[in-house]
Amino acid sequence: MDSSKHTFQEIAHLILLSRYGKAEKWQILELEEWLKKSEENRNFYDKVLSRSYLEEGLEEYIQYDADDAWKQLKTKMHPRKRRFLVRVFPYVAILVVIIGLVFLWQTQDSEPIQRERVMTAILPGSSKAQLVLSNGRQIELEAKNDRLCRRVEGENFENTGELLDYRRQGSTENTVQIHTLRIPRGGEYQIILSDSTRVWVNADSELQYPDHFMGDKRKVVLKGEAYFEVAKDTSRPFYVEVGDMNVKVLGTSFNISAYPNSKRQTTLVEGCVTINWNQQQVMLHPGQQATENIRELQVREVNVANYVGWIDRRFVFKDKLLGEVLEDLERWYDVEIFVTDDKIRNLHFTANFQKYENMDKVLKIIEYAACVKFEIKDRTLVVRLD
Repeated sequence: MDSSKHTFQEIAHLILLSRYGKAEKWQILELEEWLKKSEENRNFYDKVLSRSYLEEGLEEYIQYDADDAWKQLKTKMHPRKRRFLVRVFPYVAILVVIIGLVFLWQTQDSEPIQRERVMTAILPGSSKAQLVLSNGRQIELEAKNDRLCRRVEGENFENTGELLDYRRQGSTENTVQIHTLRIPRGGEYQIILSDSTRVWVNADSELQYPDHFMGDKRKVVLKGEAYFEVAKDTSRPFYVEVGDMNVKVLGTSFNISAYPNSKRQTTLVEGCVTINWNQQQVMLHPGQQATENIRELQVREVNVANYVGWIDRRFVFKDKLLGEVLEDLERWYDVEIFVTDDKIRNLHFTANFQKYENMDKVLKIIEYAACVKFEIKDRTLVVRLD
């Protein structure tokens, strides 16, 4: 950076006065003259005024112990070591600019930022899904009272805006069509299969199933999370395929969570299920949960309400890792959450609140209970230790 004729303090002072709108005409001319001297000067000016640079500078400033730094500086300053002062002066100038501009940013923009946060409140998810038919046709399902027909005699399904219903009467069709229900982030949907089995499918999930069951078994394929209330039929067991894991049931209520990069979990509410995976078979009884752990299934007793509350439009967290809580919120509110310290992910969090609250209310609960702070910009959140 070309600083001839001007000291670093003077340049920083001119930039601050200009940014505050307090510069005299002659000071503006001096700043313009300095900017014209080199491209390096212009790049420096643009950089220190950018929002991203201020945010980075603020983060460094927060971690900066001014008293300690000053003590170190005084101990190192010696008449014979004036060159040290020359070396640190550019950083002193930059720090002056950062602190001044960050202060301006915080004081002048705080109210507009708060207003923007209210105006662009992050709303909760809603009932929405995409139905993919066997011929590849895609149908968007939302809160509309549409009746959808495949135009095949004896076969129809109905969409109520929250529920896709495949129950039918007197179908004699012999050809099975495979359908896929895709739930985006920020969505959820219910489906009643042809055998009257009801399934709640959570955000960022996918359920593949036949339009009607034939043969001696019923099988669906799940990615993500779903809660099943399986219609009892002792002659035709019901199978849920989750990757290389199979869950076999007769008439049962249970929850399966199988998101990518997470341990697969099956939680049994009532009835009985058998899980086959990695040459291992375990049987669950009500109140038990099987969790994938490296190459084996671990079974334990749990309070099932903590794992199925989402179907009753509630978030129920009991001593849950905050990192896992944030992943749930990302999927439901369709946001990106970045954590500045891995310690945050390992904090334990307990809460019970309505799932359809605006995200601001949820964040306040987490901030209070977990001693963290959230920063929001558009649909991106940054969480820091408080």
